[in-house]
Amino acid sequence: MSANSNDIITLTGGIDVGNGYVKGVIQNTKLEIFDEIDLPSAVVSTSRTSPKVPLPDADAASVMAGDFYNQLDCSLTTTLVAASDRRIFGRAALSVRGSKFTEFEVLGKHSKADQELSKVLVLGAFAAKALRDYVRVNGALPDHELRVHVRAGLALPISEFVARRHSYAAEFIGLLGGSDPTVHLVTIKNFSTPVSVRLQFVDIQVMAEGASAQFAITDKGEPLAQALLDDLRTRDASVVEGVTASDLVAVQNTIGVDVGEGTVNFPVFTDGRFNPEAAATLDEGYGTALMNAMERMSESDATLQFSSRKQLADFLHAKPSVLVKNRHQRAAGFVEDEAGYLVDEIASSFGDVLSQAGATTEVVYVYGGGSGPIKHLLHPVLLKAAGDVPVLYLDSSYSRHLNREGLYIAARHVERQALAAKAAGKHSKAVS
Repeated sequence: MSANSNDIITLTGGIDVGNGYVKGVIQNTKLEIFDEIDLPSAVVSTSRTSPKVPLPDADAASVMAGDFYNQLDCSLTTTLVAASDRRIFGRAALSVRGSKFTEFEVLGKHSKADQELSKVLVLGAFAAKALRDYVRVNGALPDHELRVHVRAGLALPISEFVARRHSYAAEFIGLLGGSDPTVHLVTIKNFSTPVSVRLQFVDIQVMAEGASAQFAITDKGEPLAQALLDDLRTRDASVVEGVTASDLVAVQNTIGVDVGEGTVNFPVFTDGRFNPEAAATLDEGYGTALMNAMERMSESDATLQFSSRKQLADFLHAKPSVLVKNRHQRAAGFVEDEAGYLVDEIASSFGDVLSQAGATTEVVYVYGGGSGPIKHLLHPVLLKAAGDVPVLYLDSSYSRHLNREGLYIAARHVERQALAAKAAGKHSKAVS
């Protein structure tokens, strides 16, 4: 029996799957409910039937009201995933013991697009959103399978974008060789009663990492530009002296330095358009510095042992107590040394991109989740390399979300085009 179109949940979202964190924004287009997503890019996998005690069904409403994305427990049946093991997502995955912990590889040349984790995280996020909205409206778990149509904006590193964007989208959508659309079944097992969510992707827009952030800055116009300038003036007024919000919005020739955990992307915009010929990707990031520091610690300091780079990053981010202050300082020293090597690599790649982009470059934006911890090292180096080109170092508390905003804007734009075309078709039939 085919589902009534009114029963199908429709979601439009931008999901920035970073090597360190997943940042996303998803709208339920019928209910007009937005969710913002921020979770570690990690899952724990297990073949055991019950890695966690399921929650009572009656708790669904209260659980969904919290950060369900960081508690998701599910299995996936899809061509994108080899095994239908149970997977626990986000922050909950960091505390599960005795199971396989998976995060993105940041050492070596293994493409993120080829790592199964990227698909798992995208599918899990949309399935969690669908169930969360159902429970919001109905106050209880469904007694039937949820059917969901998805429009998504996703990103790939610049080095993979040109060659892989069409095939990456097709993996989710299907339709290659005239086949039926691919269906992805996510079974959510947080509660005593499992819930099946059937996802079908209607459209996927793939953008280059970093380019989507620049897209968001441009699309949001003067309000965002003014907020960026106000923030920058509180920290370094000389950098933006005489610059107005309208000046930033009018800029057509830019370079971005998007510092992630596994890569640093350098998106270039020439005459207002993304320029893949001048853009570049450095296959290292802040996570690379963390991993290299962990390796050195394991060899030289038995008191500094961490199970993952996320555990190390959280340790460094937290204010240390008196009892661990010395340990904190030693760990920070190891990471600082490795970050210095990373900054040298970023500066070298930036110089190459700046030469390729030419003298028309009007401004350099620095952003991304990995930019904050290394600002004191990276900012002076970029200022020197850029000469008289302004280098706007955006605060990572908001700049890490710019890519997800740009990806959502791209997905929403195509959705609106489709709705306009549908409306025009109905009008044409009515006239005839």
